[in-house]
Amino acid sequence: MNLVMVTTARRLSGAFPFLVSPFVLGCGADPDPAPAPDVPAISWEDCGGGFECATFSVPVNHDAPDGRTFSLPLVRRPAAVPSSRIGSLLVNPGGPGGSGVGWARAAQIALPEPLKDRFDLVGFDPRGQAGSTPTIDCVDDLGPLIGLDPTPDDDAERAALLAGADAFAAACKARSGDLLSFVGTNHIARDMDLLREALGDEKLTYIGFSYGTFLGTVYAEAFPERVRALVLDGAIDPTVTGDAFIKGQALGFEGELEAFLADCAAKTSCAFHSGGDPWAAYDAVKAAVEASPLPAPPGGTRTLGPGELLYGVSQPLYNKSQWKFLAQALALAAAGDGSGLLEFSDAYVARSADGTYGTSFEVYYGVTSVDLAFPADPQVYQALTTELQVKAPRIGIYLPATALPSARWAFSPWRSNAPISADGAPPILVVGSTGDPATPYPWAVSLAAQLSSGVLLTREGPGHVSFLRGNTCIDQATTDYLVDLKVPPQGTTCK
Repeated sequence: MNLVMVTTARRLSGAFPFLVSPFVLGCGADPDPAPAPDVPAISWEDCGGGFECATFSVPVNHDAPDGRTFSLPLVRRPAAVPSSRIGSLLVNPGGPGGSGVGWARAAQIALPEPLKDRFDLVGFDPRGQAGSTPTIDCVDDLGPLIGLDPTPDDDAERAALLAGADAFAAACKARSGDLLSFVGTNHIARDMDLLREALGDEKLTYIGFSYGTFLGTVYAEAFPERVRALVLDGAIDPTVTGDAFIKGQALGFEGELEAFLADCAAKTSCAFHSGGDPWAAYDAVKAAVEASPLPAPPGGTRTLGPGELLYGVSQPLYNKSQWKFLAQALALAAAGDGSGLLEFSDAYVARSADGTYGTSFEVYYGVTSVDLAFPADPQVYQALTTELQVKAPRIGIYLPATALPSARWAFSPWRSNAPISADGAPPILVVGSTGDPATPYPWAVSLAAQLSSGVLLTREGPGHVSFLRGNTCIDQATTDYLVDLKVPPQGTTCK
């Protein structure tokens, strides 16, 4: 599973997508730049905290607009200085599966004043995701899928891994098969253009994080003349295939884990300092989990296996502010208690204390599996696992197995991987972090080079995405661009 998926609240607090992908718009339905004849009006109602809420109806099939519809939740915080209002600022926090409604409510506190003064902040939940109706849904219990061993040791374990992926893909087809051909980013981009028009904006102003950068890129390719300003933060390279995407993330998370362990080794205050050798201590925890799942906690009914270890370690690697909690969870695991890492894993896969799950995990597969081309041959992922045994043995080695549901998906991708130029669009700001584990920095460099009007802005440092991460240089450059359309010099680096 793609590790771009980080929830909005966690991104802001210290934020799960997974896993996250024009271009030759070569497969499936293409975004149609022609406007719909009738765009529904939006009826806003006060919903507290200075926000207004509404729902927005879009056709399931844009080529058959009189058929079924998706109902998309919206939230808006009007510009604080109406006399200086520029228009709407749409946001997408990533995933796929993240809630734009939730992000807007949480982020408005941290937004720079010029953005709050001059834009209506508008969040929406994309079709099939978060609070939209209907929503992608596959299974009630994700435990069996998450509990599979991602590095099987024998033929029986390999067969179980493939059977689990097949069962999950089949369940998605059985429950949501009537939607899964219509949840790709090509359709969401057309929804976003209808929303732009309904909001009364001649052109789109937008911030997309992580997977949201792909949505912005698809929009720019389809509607370049309708772009005012796009910030693509934590960029996805649309030229990568599914297996290359997974490999990039595997190496990215491995690198971030190494940075965490080096930081912990240098600080005696780190809970996982382990006498200055947290690498050996981590390897011991991993070996123990591989040998037999850890009780979580001892005496309880739940355990921490290799699958949960993957998500439990990856989730706090999104943001350096979470490293101290990762150290505490690993120290617990070293003492035989997997509950700290299991708590992180549960947060990643949206498991509640009562054992129920949110739909973000299923949404990720539903969208990513038709946005990216994943090779169907399981030997591709076995070979990648073998390669990562050398290059990324601590955490990256687990990622190839997460691609298997997409490799077994019943619905074909709508596109082929190819560069995107978005010819005719105004300057587009692409932001990349040198230490981003989920959307590795080379992807931002690649996307900025592909876009005819791409401008690369770099943050030196760890963590996923860069805006609102406490870097004044990034925040100021982004704000100046959104408000005044002033782009930083090409290749600007914020340290």
